[in-house]
Amino acid sequence: MSISVRVLQANHGDCILVTHEAPDYVFNLLIDGGNAATFKYGSPPRNKGSLCIVLDELKAKGQHIDLVILTHVDDDHIGGLLKAFKAPGYLSQMAKSIWFNSSRLITDHFNEPEIPQNNVHLSSDSPETSVRQGKLFEALLDEIGCNRAPLVMAGQTIQKGPFTFTILSPNEESPRKLLCIWPDERSPVETTLATDYGLSFEDILATDKFEKDTSIANGSSIAFILKAGEKTMLFLGDAHDGVVVSALRALGYSSKSRLSADLVKISHHGSEFNTSWEFLELVESDRFIISSSGSIHGLPNKRTIARILEASSATIYFNYKKIIEQILLSHERNIYSSRLVELPPEIGLEDGS
Repeated sequence: MSISVRVLQANHGDCILVTHEAPDYVFNLLIDGGNAATFKYGSPPRNKGSLCIVLDELKAKGQHIDLVILTHVDDDHIGGLLKAFKAPGYLSQMAKSIWFNSSRLITDHFNEPEIPQNNVHLSSDSPETSVRQGKLFEALLDEIGCNRAPLVMAGQTIQKGPFTFTILSPNEESPRKLLCIWPDERSPVETTLATDYGLSFEDILATDKFEKDTSIANGSSIAFILKAGEKTMLFLGDAHDGVVVSALRALGYSSKSRLSADLVKISHHGSEFNTSWEFLELVESDRFIISSSGSIHGLPNKRTIARILEASSATIYFNYKKIIEQILLSHERNIYSSRLVELPPEIGLEDGS
């Protein structure tokens, strides 16, 4: 039995396929879908992105997506999924079940009135059709019979196929903050903002102080420990560092008894506001993974890379090689180039069961 992890090139977002293969069955887990261009891009969008290509491969093998996890509704996580659900023959036929903490689930959980403005729509590709005029995503899920989970929350342990999920985020407080009208999430213009790449690791660490992410949307992100057989993985979406740290401590992990993980997908594309020294003291891994093209928000931050390098002897993997070239100053390349590497097409793990 084996596990493969494919961190797709999802532009500035996340899109990850985890496959568990046994002699008598295959289980495919899809975590997020990147932005819309991760499925198809161009004008009109007819060129296949990495998500579309992978789904085509699975279709050719006669396989399904057994579980889709939408960590939260930011465009760089949901955009590609919406396109793939709308496109005939793709997720509307391939997806068997989905975890999606929708506004409706949140309001039901807190016994609050439904907030129609927060409904997620499958918009038309026509520029004359507004997002609000598209088909409701939840209505489509009901129509196609895609199995829905109740609200996914920290503290839950869920068995799905060969995987055991220990949920770390969101906590009870985070969804409560979403009991309001959410602002429209529009895909930003692809432009790199100012970065800290001109600073050396030494200069960064000399004055480093962690400041936490305050985004309400990121705080709602689903994050979890994923186990199969003897293998353990940590997928953090865009989760708040403090929520993850509290959940890990509640599970008994500490600096003296760390969570040992075969890989860690770092939160929020390597933002300095989502990976603290305290978190790094609780986790032990040889592989840290950052998903980002660097085209939006100046992510990943070099400050996050510096913390990981200082706190561990791990290798940091990137799904876009150009990020490595941008981060390392000329005098740092000989020292750190062996620890900052491009992701292979897939990471293979023998699950030991």
